[in-house]
Amino acid sequence: MDQSFEDVWAEWEDLFAQARQTLATLKEPQPAHVVQASVNALFRTTHTLKGMAGMLGFPRFSRAAHRLEDIFDLMRKGRLRSTDSLIETLEAGIQALESGLAGLRRGRPEPEDYLLALRRQLGELEALARPAEGGTQDLASLLDLPLEARKALSEYERTRVTAVLMEGTPIHGVTVCLEFATFDERLRAFSESLSAHGELISTLPWDVPEGREGLAFLLMTACRGFDARRLPGLPDEILGTSLLGDPSRVPASLREEIPVEAPPAQAPAVPDASFPPVPAQEVEILRLPVHRVEALEVRLMAVGQLRDAASLLMRDAGAAGPERPLALMARIEDGLLEVQKDLLQMRMVKVESLFARIEPMVKSLSRDMGKPVKLSFQGGDLELERNLLGRLTEPFLHLIRNALDHGLETPSERLAQGKAEAGSLRISASQRGRNLRFDIRDDGRGFDLARIESRGVALGLIRAGEPHSPERLHRLALEPGFSTQDRASHISGRGVGMDIVRTEIDGLGGEIHLSSEARRGSLIRLSLPLSRAVVSCLKVRCGGQGFGIPIGSVLRVQAGRQILHGGEHVAVHGMSLPLESLQACLGLPEPDGQRAFVVLTQQGASARSVEVAIGVDEVGGRGEVLLRSLPELAHAPGIMGGSPQEDGILWVLDPEAILGLAMDSLMRRVARV
Repeated sequence: MDQSFEDVWAEWEDLFAQARQTLATLKEPQPAHVVQASVNALFRTTHTLKGMAGMLGFPRFSRAAHRLEDIFDLMRKGRLRSTDSLIETLEAGIQALESGLAGLRRGRPEPEDYLLALRRQLGELEALARPAEGGTQDLASLLDLPLEARKALSEYERTRVTAVLMEGTPIHGVTVCLEFATFDERLRAFSESLSAHGELISTLPWDVPEGREGLAFLLMTACRGFDARRLPGLPDEILGTSLLGDPSRVPASLREEIPVEAPPAQAPAVPDASFPPVPAQEVEILRLPVHRVEALEVRLMAVGQLRDAASLLMRDAGAAGPERPLALMARIEDGLLEVQKDLLQMRMVKVESLFARIEPMVKSLSRDMGKPVKLSFQGGDLELERNLLGRLTEPFLHLIRNALDHGLETPSERLAQGKAEAGSLRISASQRGRNLRFDIRDDGRGFDLARIESRGVALGLIRAGEPHSPERLHRLALEPGFSTQDRASHISGRGVGMDIVRTEIDGLGGEIHLSSEARRGSLIRLSLPLSRAVVSCLKVRCGGQGFGIPIGSVLRVQAGRQILHGGEHVAVHGMSLPLESLQACLGLPEPDGQRAFVVLTQQGASARSVEVAIGVDEVGGRGEVLLRSLPELAHAPGIMGGSPQEDGILWVLDPEAILGLAMDSLMRRVARV
């Protein structure tokens, strides 16, 4: 079986293991916010299982997972309470899906109904959750909030407000004002702190007080024993706290329907108000072929032998000449680099593995929806880390489903518009400096911005009557719970998918950009930072600092007696090329003159390439370096990453960015003439 699908089976097994473990925690008494977090996790797990089943072309599995997802959705909205019998039924459902997976992996056909043995129990649960005549209760009106703020709450948030008030848990509000530069980081810190002590129900944009700058938010949390001193607020960040929802205001007739749970035992008071402990991170597990581990062991043994030989030489230093120890150290360095490369390769996988997962899902959805699709890929030879591949699978599932469900028209609609009957879906991967970029393009109807705006106004995300840019409207599609569909299907419509995409991409330190043109199609662009790679570089020095230039962008290296200055031209193969010093490109003090330069080249938008000579102080040799993307370089222009060397950090340059910086610097020189 293809290795990429072995990875899919392994991820599926991990998801089932997570589901079993989370269900087990629900059997023990837990605080309400812990139960809610567990149910939310189970909802997302079954949502992912459903998508992966569609990817592999198992529609009946997808339908069964969708039904369990419905049950978890009812639980997270408070319409089904966690009981022993409910958990037993859900455990049996997860076990039925897992048994079905084992059969599929052995090549057995799909059963007609994975959940046939649980049909009666699931029907009873759905009947229990059916709203009584006259509709369901909505206690959001009891919140001490302006009407506009209450309207901004999603359906899920309103159901959680009702559920926690019925359980007797008060709802508190924390209003914060955060600086523009760090608001995302600080907002995350507040959210994690509140989630550690209760259930964070909603985060709403708020009006910035007069005389203040920044962004303001109201965080709503359900928590007994709320203590504002636990919040990780910096000076002047917290504008105030308040009781938004008091359970005592719930009508007595409603409180009698559901007994109020005894409050959980309070933990001993902590004297300081520091951050709560950070939850333990999930352990990454790599599944590797035995032969790759054995090959690494052989390399490590060889390097160990070299180390022993070097130790002997050091003891006999008086008898040995200097050449032999130096040669031995060079061999040790080469051996260690090879080990580093092997270790890195164990973590790497080609992008085509991700493409291989997508193709069967597109074929299955195309068949089920009656929308023929011409699918094409580009950039499959690029490599990314295996754990990154695993985290990208779910976002891609949602993006592809949305492209086919919302983006591409039916064959009759396309023919009426003069388009080809089959829609086009193109997925490409490329490396841009220190980022890996994925572009997902379709030639469908594009985002319905008018409907998005109407829906955004209805949800209170934007204000009616104000002008909204296309960029702002496109971003609304990424908001939690946002969907333009009125009814959920097994494909989309819950308003979960795009929020998952944004959350996952943000968690990877990446960015997502959406754009579209009516009747012409859409583009979704994901940009992700590469954390590590082995790069073949030309080593140069400028101002006493070492730099590495990826060898693929180096056209020529030249050195001579003539002293060169930035802004001059140099002759290369009969061509006159502009020269700019590397120091000027990086914004460093310019040298008095340089005798060496490196010609960088980049393919432009047209057939012609862009070539510029970059002046350096000294040209060294070429070599392979282990590149790491360092957080402090996130906004450093022209730098891809760093590699530790004997004489300090070797900064690896981004050729595309350096060429752009050089052209900008040369244009400024011309403008000053």
